[in-house]
Amino acid sequence: MIQSKELFEVLKQQDLSFITGVPCSTYRDFLIYVNNHEEEITHIRATSEGESIGIAAGYYLATQKVPLVYMQNSGLGNAINPLTSLMDKEVYSIPALLFVSWRAEPGQHDEPQHKKMGRIMCDMLDVLEIPHEMADSNLFYLARQIKKMKEKALQERMPVALIFRQGILAKDQVAPEEKQYMTREEVLETLLAKIGKNIVVSTTGKASREIYEIREKSGEGHQFDFLTVGSLGCASSIGLGIAKSQSKNVYIIDGDGSLLMKMGTLATIGNYKPKNLAHILIDNGVHESTGGQPTVSRTVHWEGIFQAVGYQSVMTVETRDELGSLKLDQINGPLAVVIRVSPGSRDNLGRPATTPAQNKEGFMEFLFAQKEDRNLTKEQ
Repeated sequence: MIQSKELFEVLKQQDLSFITGVPCSTYRDFLIYVNNHEEEITHIRATSEGESIGIAAGYYLATQKVPLVYMQNSGLGNAINPLTSLMDKEVYSIPALLFVSWRAEPGQHDEPQHKKMGRIMCDMLDVLEIPHEMADSNLFYLARQIKKMKEKALQERMPVALIFRQGILAKDQVAPEEKQYMTREEVLETLLAKIGKNIVVSTTGKASREIYEIREKSGEGHQFDFLTVGSLGCASSIGLGIAKSQSKNVYIIDGDGSLLMKMGTLATIGNYKPKNLAHILIDNGVHESTGGQPTVSRTVHWEGIFQAVGYQSVMTVETRDELGSLKLDQINGPLAVVIRVSPGSRDNLGRPATTPAQNKEGFMEFLFAQKEDRNLTKEQ
């Protein structure tokens, strides 16, 4: 396995001193190492993979040097447009070295949202005409690979990719961050009690896993919740589509990494102003499901953004007293609630026992049952 420090030194030796991207758990400890050594290298944490391709292109235009862009293989979907319409040899011919993790490699167990991309990733890179190789697990040969791939990108003026299989990068010991705020799980327990039997759309990652376990413990059932898996950033747009299609209150439970990836949806929500929508942002400042790499949320004035795009009201919560006094039963939306929490989750946090398709079916049955009840009430 490759140690974080070893890979970092190889990149510096090859003058790959500009790094940008969106994290994956494959790179967890390497990216933490990079964050701790940013005085030696330029590291820009992007909010989406497409954005990171644009950032990398700008670096090349200004320096004539090859940038490094890291992403999970699922992020290829976000990166396709700028890869084909910006960096491509038939457009601007911009070189870049891509580090692409291989989640759900065929034959390897992984979560359902990764299976399709895991199966088609190599074919997709072929279709995109991006040369690619499997990263070697031996440091000596990996260093030679990186040198060769960088030179190919520069000579042919095109993106090239190294694919990182699971387990190729070593896990380092990382000191846990000191907790300053409430935990996300205790916040979610209070929120779900306040929301009651209304519609919840939760973002992908540990928030949805915690919601599943809270519902399981309470015995309420899971029919109220659409637990988004994959499609990072889409919880807010899913919630908007539901809110504009029926009258029951809709509560989006979002995360900072998710919301940053698709911030344009805020403007759409603000424009269409669904009165029955509450957008709850739980901000822990990190991409927790991929290993706790920082987001850029610490410099974001969320309250100002929500107000600027047209949300009717914005509330902020940082303490248990503020959370306890939060009123969520009456919504004059779109309402935004920003809740600051500490990073971290239970070590024994499980995963939903139901499949995404089962979650969808139960959720839709609940939605349609609500519509039928309202229609019967009107007829009576």
